[in-house]
Amino acid sequence: MCRKNNKQYVRIVCAAWLGIIFLIVSGKSAIAEDVDALAAKLRHGKPEVRLSAVEALGRIRNAEALGELIGVTEDQTEDWTIKVRVVKLLGEIGNPRATGVLIKILDDPSFTNNCAALKWNAAVALGNFRKSTRVVDALIDALEDRTLYVREAAVQSLGEIGNPDVAPRLISLLNDKSFAIRISAVRALGEIGAVEAIPHLKKVLSSDGDGYIKEEAARALKSLSAKMSQ
Repeated sequence: MCRKNNKQYVRIVCAAWLGIIFLIVSGKSAIAEDVDALAAKLRHGKPEVRLSAVEALGRIRNAEALGELIGVTEDQTEDWTIKVRVVKLLGEIGNPRATGVLIKILDDPSFTNNCAALKWNAAVALGNFRKSTRVVDALIDALEDRTLYVREAAVQSLGEIGNPDVAPRLISLLNDKSFAIRISAVRALGEIGAVEAIPHLKKVLSSDGDGYIKEEAARALKSLSAKMSQ
C-alpha cells in the first residue's frame, strides 16, 4: 500500500515539475515573441508607437530587450525625445552592458550642439552604475563639458556613486563661478563622506556669498562630522 502511494506521489511530483518546466519554457517563448513584436514596432512610422514599444521593452528587461533599447540609442534617424526616454530606462535598469553606449553619448561632442538634453540624461543615468571605474572616469571628463547642466549632472552622479577618489576633483569645484556647480559639489562631497573636504567646506561656510550654498555646506559638515565620530 505504501509502495503504491509512493509511486503515485512520485508520479504527481513529476507531473507537477513537468508542468512548471512547460510554463517556464512557454513563458520564455512568449517573452521572446513579445520582444520580436516590439522590435518590429520600433521601426513604425509613428513616434508614439515606437515610444510605446520602448516602454514595453523597458518593462521586460531581459538581454534581448536590452539589446533593442541600446539599438535605439545608436539609430541616427530616431527622434531625440525617444532616445532620451531610452537613456533614462537604461539607467533605471542598471545593467552594466548599457554603460558603453551611455558613455559614448556623454562623450559625443555633437550632442552638445544638437541635443545637450541627451548628454544630461546620460550623465544622470550613469549615476546608477556604482561599481564601474570607467563610468567614474567618464563623469570626471564630463566636468569639462561646455554645457553647464551636463557638468552639473556629472557632479551629482559622482556624488551618488560615492567613490572617495573623486573628492579632490570635487573640492576644486567649490570655487567654480557657477552656483549650480558649487552647490552640487558641496552636496556630492557630503554624500561621498569625504572628510578631507571639511576645511574646504568650512571656508565655503564662512566666505561663499550665497546663503543656499552656505546652508548646504553646513549640512555636509554635519554629515561629515557624524561620520568622523563613528
